[in-house]
Parts: sequence; structure tokens; C-alpha cells
Amino acid sequence: MNALKLCAAVAVVCLIGSGVRAEDKKADNAKLIVGKWEMKSSEGGLPKGTMIEFTKDGKVKVTVKMDDKENMMEGTYKVEGDKLMVAIKVGEEEHKQTIELLKLTDTEMHTKNEQGKMSELTKKK
Repeated sequence: MNALKLCAAVAVVCLIGSGVRAEDKKADNAKLIVGKWEMKSSEGGLPKGTMIEFTKDGKVKVTVKMDDKENMMEGTYKVEGDKLMVAIKVGEEEHKQTIELLKLTDTEMHTKNEQGKMSELTKKK
């Protein structure tokens, strides 16, 4: 009977521990994403060299350089676990997209958009 109680206690501790790690991951992604990121490669998305800045207060700024012209777009973002929800204003229209964070570290971000297209970014200092 004592062995059964011990096994049950271990199972509860493991479940609580895994829940804490999931919460930590959510918090980590929200913290790790803050900063300026440069697009290294993108499958049919934003061009290489595009700068994306995520601020602590949930704002995002995208600066795209094409043919010696800079275009800037602003919006908001929210991180929930490995999901990045972005809403960007283009003129009067707001475009929303949910992006999957495949890898997010202090220096690298790998993402997949709703159409399955992959992007790689590096953090600028």
C-alpha cells in the first residue's frame, strides 16, 4: 500500500513539474522574442534583410527594404506558448496571422506561417 501511495505522489509531482515547464516556456518565448530581428531567409515571404522589432509592450514594427526604398508597417503581437499572433496595419486594413515558433533562442528564430512557409531570423544587437 505504501508503494502505491509513493507511486501516486511521484506521478503528481511529475505532472505539476511538467506544467511548470510549459508555463516557463510560454514566459521564455514572450521574453526571448523582444528585440530586433533580421530576416535571413523566407519561403515566399518577406525579403532577406527585413527588420522586425518586437517591443515589451506588444508592439511590432516591420521595416522592408526593396529597391532602395524603405517601407514600414506597424502592428501588435501576442505570444502564447509556441504561437505568435500578429496583427499588422497596411493602410486602413489590418492583416492578422498566427505563426508557429519552431525554434526561439537568444539569437535565432525559426517560424512557420499558416501556409506552411518557413522563415529564419537572427537577433540584432
